[in-house]
Amino acid sequence: MRRGATSYACLLLIAAGCHHARQCSPHAHAPVELPTAARQPVAVDATAVSGATTPARPATVRRLTAEECRALAAQNAPFADDLDKHPGNSGPSHPRLHPKKADKAACARLVRGYAADELRNRAAGDALDDFYKLARAEAQFDLLVAARAEVAARLAEADAAAKHGLRDRGDPLRVQLHEFDAQLGQLGGGIGALNASLRGRLALDAADPMPLGPADPLRVRGEDVDAAEAVRTALHYRPDLNFLRALIGCRDGSDSGLSQQALTSLNPLLAAASGHPLLALLSALCGKDDGSGDRLASALAGRERQAEAEVRAAVATLHGHRAAVGARAAAVTDAAARVADLEKQAAAGQSVLAELTAARLELLKARGALLEAASDWHRAEARLRQAMGTLVRE
Repeated sequence: MRRGATSYACLLLIAAGCHHARQCSPHAHAPVELPTAARQPVAVDATAVSGATTPARPATVRRLTAEECRALAAQNAPFADDLDKHPGNSGPSHPRLHPKKADKAACARLVRGYAADELRNRAAGDALDDFYKLARAEAQFDLLVAARAEVAARLAEADAAAKHGLRDRGDPLRVQLHEFDAQLGQLGGGIGALNASLRGRLALDAADPMPLGPADPLRVRGEDVDAAEAVRTALHYRPDLNFLRALIGCRDGSDSGLSQQALTSLNPLLAAASGHPLLALLSALCGKDDGSGDRLASALAGRERQAEAEVRAAVATLHGHRAAVGARAAAVTDAAARVADLEKQAAAGQSVLAELTAARLELLKARGALLEAASDWHRAEARLRQAMGTLVRE
């Protein structure tokens, strides 16, 4: 009785403390009130970085091809090797003496192997996307440097003319020069970020100061991709589909619970309720069907529909980017012809310097648009190969 009375008294004290001190609820804290002040505009202080210039790209790089990028990314995909080396993949020392254990190990090895291939396929696709982004950024940097040099030369001529008493026409050129400097600074930061991302994906030295240099030209192929053939390839090679097919093929009791684990990864509500562990064990021993086979078949059918949709969408995107490349290439041809014509006029003594400068800048702009379209085509082509499941097979 004394113990019960003491407990009751403690409860009363705790309740009283909660009532008076308001410390029992996490929402009982008083709100913080900030001081009031007159509204002031947000000012920018750039004195510490005034006059800073973007450093030039280094002359020496770590040469990297698209194929090397794909292979290294697949080789170093996170968790892929762990799945291949999982202890459950190893069979017994004497398979003939333990045929059931050998079957379970073979099934686990097959299922985890396809899961590892899926990780490698995704890793290779993500790395190639970064690779072509880096190739575009490096080429854009060179184009911006060339455009800046053209504007800087015209600005120097305008400043020299102003010193001789002519009208100062350098203000628009200075604005354009500052815009190029800002773009070069942002582009340099993006190049550094892409280098860091690729080094992590390819297991390269993260502290290496030498940047990566994409070595493949952005060549766009002219042939069409057959969507129906691409779909057939995807349905045959995609690791996520073969993963589910392997699980369905192991439904003879040798999957060692992999089916339930796979269903849980797809959606926790798809896994069968296990209930009491003893009941689950008895159901497995008696060969009672828990319905996971039907759910796996339904998941496979859904994934196959999704795979076909992804491949057809990737093919359509690829065709669109190829058409854009053709249009951008025609614009470059026209801009180059315009520059060549103005250069002939300038060589003949005509005063066309302003028009020539504008035409050269327009040509550089057209080349930048072509570069962007070509890199978009290559990224779309890599996404198509990833959707087909072939990046890990190449």
